[in-house]
Amino acid sequence: MSQFLSAIIPNEKYYEKSAFEQENQKVFQESWYYIGLTSSLAEKNDFITTDIGGKSVVIQNIKGVIKAFHNVCTHRFNKIKTERAGNGSLTCPYHGWSYNQDGIPFGIPLKKEFQGLDKESLQTLCLPEFKVDFCGKFVFVNVSNSEVSLEEFLGESAIKLKEISIMIGRKIEYHEIPNKANWKIVVENTLEGYHITNVHPTTFFKQGFTLKSEVDFEVQGQHTNMTLHLAESHKDDKKRAKFHKLLANRPFQPEGFFHQLVFPNLSIGSLFGITVYIGSIKSVSPDESVFAYELYETNLGEGELLSDAISEVVKFSSIEFTRTTLAEDKEICENVQKGMEQSNATKGVLNSSEIRIWEFQKSYMNLINK
Repeated sequence: MSQFLSAIIPNEKYYEKSAFEQENQKVFQESWYYIGLTSSLAEKNDFITTDIGGKSVVIQNIKGVIKAFHNVCTHRFNKIKTERAGNGSLTCPYHGWSYNQDGIPFGIPLKKEFQGLDKESLQTLCLPEFKVDFCGKFVFVNVSNSEVSLEEFLGESAIKLKEISIMIGRKIEYHEIPNKANWKIVVENTLEGYHITNVHPTTFFKQGFTLKSEVDFEVQGQHTNMTLHLAESHKDDKKRAKFHKLLANRPFQPEGFFHQLVFPNLSIGSLFGITVYIGSIKSVSPDESVFAYELYETNLGEGELLSDAISEVVKFSSIEFTRTTLAEDKEICENVQKGMEQSNATKGVLNSSEIRIWEFQKSYMNLINK
């Protein structure tokens, strides 16, 4: 491999409205899109909402079955669910129309006042339904007519998703970070460790991750992962070794920081398998995005939770570490957005440690050019 590669995505695709509209259709609406974890949909009437390529979607537990529908009432087109997540029947708050497990209206106030609203016509007013599938505890939705299954879409990347599903213990927090930066800039920032010495001096660098750290990469179709190892000078930290011994039975034990990208925007990171963040990098506008993530602590195998004392230590340190890191990334990503819009260059350059960015850009442009 040469020492640097030319970037593939032209700069204008990070800020032009036409590119934003194009990727909504060709990238987000054509991909299997991560929604959340099964634990968020475990109870009857639990729901999650999201936006997939400009299309509002509600995913709901209806009588024990997870369904996904267009989140727009077919009566007068009000958004049915406005909260990010919650529990409640699939009922529009405007006029009270309720929908059943097939998306058909079944509870309509003053139904007799609608002329000709019989059983057959109600079928024509059903909510458009989308495909739902699962990988371990991860829930995905596809809003396209594509015949590609989730299994085919994920390929070998499903192996790590299932491993991470097994490690998930107590939820520590849900947090959102708005960025005045295109979603692709935020994604690409997660794909390399080249920046950590300069950008993360009190988190990753302090933990022992440096430019001298070895990195293992895996490319699995559209998806990639990496494990960033500790620098040799930090591998014999006795304090860390003592704490890790208390968690020796944790199911997932990467030798450093593990990061996985499930294309296009599911970002997963775990430091030594003690905690894991599961984040969705959501496109809002050509130059705005939101990094929404859930942070979980590990369990100790067979679903055994950490002791309360250890859990408190993990909770405190992981919240501080994650929020500090992502705040530093936010500042950088927003500066990159400004610089990209001002630059006369058409593309950037990448070195061999940024190969995952090149792979991401290749997958993106393959879809855009279809």
